[in-house]
Amino acid sequence: MLGVREDGAASAAFAEAVQRWARADDAWKGVTWVLARDPVSDSKPLNETGKLRVFTSEGARSIGLPTLTVIYEYDTQYVTIRDARFSDAKASFSGRA
Repeated sequence: MLGVREDGAASAAFAEAVQRWARADDAWKGVTWVLARDPVSDSKPLNETGKLRVFTSEGARSIGLPTLTVIYEYDTQYVTIRDARFSDAKASFSGRA
C-alpha cells in the first residue's frame, strides 16, 4: 500500500467540496483508498511514462455523492494527488444494474 499526499490545489478543491456536497469526504476517501492500493486501477495515463494519470470516481445524486476526478502521480512509495475536480453526479444512483 502506498502513502497518499496532496498538493495545495487538491487540498483547496477538497475543502471547497465539503462545503457543497454532503458526501464529498466519502468520495475523497474512496478515491484515495483505491489509488493507495492500485495506482493504475481504472485510470488513464497522461504522459509517456504512465506515472502521471487521471482517475474518475462517478458519484450518485440519490446519496449526495459527487463525481471526483483526480490528476495524480505515483512512485514506489507515494501517490501524489496534484489536482482534484468535484462535480455534480450525472447518475441518479450508484452501482451497476
